Amino acid sequence: MITVKEIARLAGVSAKTAERALSGVTKDIRRDARERAERVRKIAEAHGYQPSEIALSLRRGRNQTIGVMIDILTDQFLAAAVETMMDEAAKYQYRIALQVVRFDKEQTHEAIKQLLSSGVEGVITSCGLSRLPREFIHTLEKRKYPLFTLCGRSGHDFSSSAPDYSQALPQAVETLVKKGHKRITLCLFDGKEKDNAQNGKIFAESCKKFGAEPDFRINHDLTQAAELADQHLEAVILYGKYSMRIYLDRCAELNIRPDVIGFYNEWTVASALNFPLCGIILEQAETVVRSAVRQVLAQIKGAEISHIAPLARFISTEEFGSLQLPNLTNQQLFDYQ
Repeated sequence: MITVKEIARLAGVSAKTAERALSGVTKDIRRDARERAERVRKIAEAHGYQPSEIALSLRRGRNQTIGVMIDILTDQFLAAAVETMMDEAAKYQYRIALQVVRFDKEQTHEAIKQLLSSGVEGVITSCGLSRLPREFIHTLEKRKYPLFTLCGRSGHDFSSSAPDYSQALPQAVETLVKKGHKRITLCLFDGKEKDNAQNGKIFAESCKKFGAEPDFRINHDLTQAAELADQHLEAVILYGKYSMRIYLDRCAELNIRPDVIGFYNEWTVASALNFPLCGIILEQAETVVRSAVRQVLAQIKGAEISHIAPLARFISTEEFGSLQLPNLTNQQLFDYQ
């Protein structure tokens, strides 16, 4: 594809003049300026030039908006996260521009392009960056665009968050060992290679410490949760609220009752309290989401990228009754009364 420098050479103008004409920044007040800009645009169109959404976003200046990209709105965590982002951004006179991409690779790429072309100053996403073209990600990194990935470390030079299980996971293993189990299965979900490797190491060390055999697995889709139940495992630590529901439903069909520990946060844990669990690993979702907004705002002002790792905690069955569960929907309703 033709570059701005090549267009400038063909039009007989400087690269800076060509950039201004193609970005729409120039006001073309003088006749000669209008003629130069028109010449640049015609050459660009003739050669099929497509401007970079990233470059356009950076040139247009601030519009007090943060882009948010998620897969679905019906998920408990994501719905609460969007509400919380809106609340946190408003404290700094910013607003949220939302894109829902429904796990689709093409929609994900198109959504972030639309956000950037609209002039958002930064983006927070819960979607996997592997859906985006490598050259697109590289351009974002090179320009140090304020992008925050909510669901784990991306392996790229962007700010991110991932729970710290260094205390909760050993406590979960210890709880299952005290129930007499000699072999414990930890099942995480794919797409978080760095975090899964780190948590697998914590799990293996915990099992060694408490005298249990570690069985570490990575699920690639939800159907594997039912297959896990078919294996009649006796002690399982399972990631994912949807995986947990499928797993326990299959256990009920098989009339088996393993000792199970799940991963939840303060917005999703209510759905787990009626499950036959012997504990949960509780993540700090609100802390992560509010920190993500503040980090993006800091990067807009020139701060470096940062990785946020709030400490998760283990909650035993006996402690379920003392949990303070937030009701974000009711809180928003009360605020408007």
